[in-house]
Amino acid sequence: MNIKNLLVSFSGGETSAFMSQWLKNHHMELGYEKIVFVFANTGQENEQTLEFVDKCDKHFGLNVQWIEASVVYEARKGNNYTPTDFINASRDGRPFEDVIKKYGIPSQASPHCTRELKATPIRKFGKQYFNNEKYDTAIGIRRDEIDRINPSFRDKGFIYPLAMDNMIPSTKPMVNFYWKNMPFRLELKGYQGNCTTCWKKADKKLFQIYKENPSSFDFMMRMEDKYGRFIPQVRLDKIIKEDKQIPSKLTFFRNNRSTLDIIESAMNWNGKIANDAENYNYQIDLLGGESCEIWSECNN
Repeated sequence: MNIKNLLVSFSGGETSAFMSQWLKNHHMELGYEKIVFVFANTGQENEQTLEFVDKCDKHFGLNVQWIEASVVYEARKGNNYTPTDFINASRDGRPFEDVIKKYGIPSQASPHCTRELKATPIRKFGKQYFNNEKYDTAIGIRRDEIDRINPSFRDKGFIYPLAMDNMIPSTKPMVNFYWKNMPFRLELKGYQGNCTTCWKKADKKLFQIYKENPSSFDFMMRMEDKYGRFIPQVRLDKIIKEDKQIPSKLTFFRNNRSTLDIIESAMNWNGKIANDAENYNYQIDLLGGESCEIWSECNN
């Protein structure tokens, strides 16, 4: 059975935007009759990300569907989504805090933030938008990061247009070159990414972000102060089952570090991170051929 519906996961970055505009023009050639572009806002995106999504929407005519997580606090009930738009999208972290209220502070040991803020709302939207019909999901992982592709992508209905030979295999420099020649681009440096201070970022990136904008860490510090001692029962049961020590306080960052730990390290750091958004050295013909993406292997 051929799948005729395509949901495009628009993360808000330049790679997924490049993929989106290409699919807008070529989805019929790939056999898809109906296409929809979806952006899931966490409430902790950089403002430049929201502005970029809005500009792409208008410039390419994508009709982007803006959604946010809608948390259901009843036990054993999954979360949903609520529609929004550029003007009304949360900018104070509300969707993120709602998820923390239910699941606790996310971290490497319990990485539920991407699942509940991005993947689940997008799935719920897709199911409703396509009236329970099957659909594929396009994800913006490039050829130069092919190791991030979910090994079960065929079973899950995922496609990777920027990594597959039959579509438009692309690399980071290639995508950069495309946006360099556009009338606008994402006004963020490569290491900043969409989510302001994602705990998945490398330490040096977090340190650089703090040096440039210390207030970027205010939300995470507030969440740790407010919910650091809240351990949901399901999470507590898992800790006990695995015979691990119950933490006195939950924190965001790798190796059980708190936001204050990251800030202290940043203040003592004297390095500098290159902006890979300015790398235009590529060998692939554009016309021929950290972040953590929502459904890549690292989220399973």
